[in-house]
Amino acid sequence: MLIQKFHPGLQPGQQLAVAGSGTPLFSRQSHWDCCGALHCVAMALALLGRLDDPVDIRRSDAGPEASFWDRAWPHYLHGLTLTELASFVWELNLGVRPVAARAGQTTVLRFCEQELSRGAPVIVGWRSLHPVQRRASLAIGVEGLRRQRAFSPHALLILDPAGMEPGLAACNARLEFGRDRRIAYVTATAKHRVAVDGAVSIRLLKAGS
Repeated sequence: MLIQKFHPGLQPGQQLAVAGSGTPLFSRQSHWDCCGALHCVAMALALLGRLDDPVDIRRSDAGPEASFWDRAWPHYLHGLTLTELASFVWELNLGVRPVAARAGQTTVLRFCEQELSRGAPVIVGWRSLHPVQRRASLAIGVEGLRRQRAFSPHALLILDPAGMEPGLAACNARLEFGRDRRIAYVTATAKHRVAVDGAVSIRLLKAGS
C-alpha cells in the first residue's frame, strides 16, 4: 500500500496554507531574498507556530518576523551552509532548536521520516550534479510502502523555494531515493539526478529545556 505522510501543520487546498490560521505558507525564492535555505526556515517556523507570515516577512516592523528579517538579510547574497543554518536557527531565540542528521542518503531519508513523525519540519541540503548547484528544500512529507506493519520510505515530499507555488497540492517537488543509491529530484515537468548533502530539523523546545 502506497502511503504519503504530511506534516500536521499543513492545510492543502487551492493555495497551500498553515493549518488553523489559513495563512499562505509557500515562501518563494525572490519574494524577499535569494537564499532558499532562509525561505525554508521561515516556512518551518510558520508550521511550528513561531512566525505568522512567512511570505511577506520583510514588511514586518515588529515581532518575530522583524527579528527574523534582521538576522536574515546579511545572508542575502551568499546563503548558508547547513552548519551555518543550524546556528542561525539557534540564534533566533524563538523557542526552537536545530537537530542535524548524519551524513549518508539512507540516514537522511530515515532521519526525515522520524523527525516529521514528531512534528518537526526538516530542511534538506542537496545539489544538482550537472552543473553543480547547491539548493535547500523543506521536507514536509514522506512517501513509502506499507507492508503489514512495516513502513519503507522511498521519497521525500518537499517544498522547493526555487520552484513554482504548489496548486491543489501539498508539495511542488520530491526527492526519490532509488535502490541503486541514486537520488532523483522530480517536479511536474522535470527529473534529474542529485546528491543529498544533509538535513537539519527544527524542533520545538520543551518547557524548561
